[in-house]
Amino acid sequence: MPYREVFDVVLPTFVTIIIGYIFGKFVKLDLSGINKIIFYIGLPAVAFTSILSKDIVLEDAATVWGAELIVTFGCAAAAWLLFKWRREKHSSLYLPAALPNTINIPFPIISLAYGTEGLFYAVLYFIPNSILMNSVAVFIAAGKGWRENLKTVLKVPAMYAAFLALTLNLLHINVPPIVMGPIDFISNMVIPMVVLTLGYSLAQVKITSLSTTLLTALVRLGGGLALGFLAAYLFNITGVMRSVVILVSAMPSAMNTYLLAAMYKNEEELVASVVFVTTAASLVIIPVLLKIL
Repeated sequence: MPYREVFDVVLPTFVTIIIGYIFGKFVKLDLSGINKIIFYIGLPAVAFTSILSKDIVLEDAATVWGAELIVTFGCAAAAWLLFKWRREKHSSLYLPAALPNTINIPFPIISLAYGTEGLFYAVLYFIPNSILMNSVAVFIAAGKGWRENLKTVLKVPAMYAAFLALTLNLLHINVPPIVMGPIDFISNMVIPMVVLTLGYSLAQVKITSLSTTLLTALVRLGGGLALGFLAAYLFNITGVMRSVVILVSAMPSAMNTYLLAAMYKNEEELVASVVFVTTAASLVIIPVLLKIL
């Protein structure tokens, strides 16, 4: 895939971040209301529509889901070792270290590079990522005792939306257009809003720990890439599925990890820094991987 095509796909994300950043330099807003709208309405819509976008084949799903879990929990373990070695406590940084961006960057790139088959595998990879994002990630981001965190998780609507969509997909139950229409409409606005709020937040960020940011970014990108290759080997994944699994495993940190950190006021500046650094690095990493894979 030519570098220019990759650049054309990734560029809108960076331009939107820059727009949000510039806006944040001149206008001061309280984003808490916007974050709540995205969290309680937008993210459930994204989870629901994305999981229903393709019919799930259980054999393929089990393989991709197994690979995703190895990458996610492997990166989380690497982050734990990193923070233990540095004698630091950063509960929120497990999120950008472990959870890759599985929607707005990989979907268009994989669609261009590998067509509908590749996009199907990308959607499969997204499903457990979405469930973990809206359950385990919320539990960690809440940053309280386990009982309080569990109560918080049970209040996350996106988790229920993801499980409902997965059930409907596996049972081959069609959702009427009169229901899907408004949900699709809402989901289309979520990613641009998350990217804009990320850019706005970066305008307020002062990176106080550059080494922590860079090392966490290394865990996400380098660790994700290595574990993606490992998972492909362990599950004997070949062809387009192998390329997609490895590529998505090495994606930058999910932008929703910043939204969770901001929602629960848990080191959102550090999380935003890691998301920004990994997303910027992806401009170089993605074209190289597309050439190799």
